[in-house]
Amino acid sequence: MSFPAIPYRDMRILYVGARVVGYRVLESLLADGAQIVGVLTLDETKATATTAYTPFDKLVQHHYLEVRKFINLRDEEITAWARELNPDLGIVVGVSQLIGEDLLAVPPRGFIGMHPTLLPEGRGRAPIPWALIKGLARTGASLFYCDSQADTGDLLAQCEVPVYYEDVSATLGSRTDDAVIELFRGNLPKLAAGVAPRIPQDECRATVWPLRRPEDGVIDWNRSAADLYNWVRALTHPYPGAFSFYRGRRLNIWSARESADCRRGQPGEVLAVLPHGVLVACGQGSLLLTNTTWEGDAGDDTGFVALQPGWALDAGGSS
Repeated sequence: MSFPAIPYRDMRILYVGARVVGYRVLESLLADGAQIVGVLTLDETKATATTAYTPFDKLVQHHYLEVRKFINLRDEEITAWARELNPDLGIVVGVSQLIGEDLLAVPPRGFIGMHPTLLPEGRGRAPIPWALIKGLARTGASLFYCDSQADTGDLLAQCEVPVYYEDVSATLGSRTDDAVIELFRGNLPKLAAGVAPRIPQDECRATVWPLRRPEDGVIDWNRSAADLYNWVRALTHPYPGAFSFYRGRRLNIWSARESADCRRGQPGEVLAVLPHGVLVACGQGSLLLTNTTWEGDAGDDTGFVALQPGWALDAGGSS
């Protein structure tokens, strides 16, 4: 469907956002002079430790924006409010809920969503941790036209984002956020001008990454040191962290690195306590734990627990 061209700054935008990335994109759009006629942002009562909740209040108040907080985007009151705003376009960033068909139909130019992978690869949840867990050398950022399913709509634009060996979820997430901001800057004027591309996703290349839960962070010491390094760096702050157990007590592991130490033992066996960390045997190689805490201990996660050589870390009875 084609639309008549309108000046970019005259295009009325309804913005739906949550998390740090949602805040950053909205901040960028406002700085570029976009006309944001309304903002839907996540109600703080629905925030959890794993959603990286970020309040939008300061930004909204500074720019005198119309705002509604949502729990369920399918509420009829939200759709009615959106219709009153008469938006030309909707943008949704950092929100895991699917937008219902009634709300999708409100802006004539539809809704543009974003996903921090090279769609159709990596549809679904937890795309930043999964990119690290899988040891990818590159991921990406994609803008797409929202439909009734998750991450399946036609592509507007995308770009590659490198993944570095030292990355953790926070650094990779910040880099993909930067890429998303640039994609919006480059493509919203095309949407206003009626010349934006619309590229169907190749379903033959589609992959779906599953939802991750905090309890999924348990370490399998039978895996290689390289795999477990990726595991730890993917799940560290702002996520709940990778963990193991010693005699039923949970040990949170916030950072680690692969070790070239030649000592070997049974997977999960503490091999040595060294000046810069605790050396633990893996299925292949060994991992140096550099930042650990016992569950429930107070502290700022800047050191490591001095475990004892010979101790056997395990999955808490699940393996």
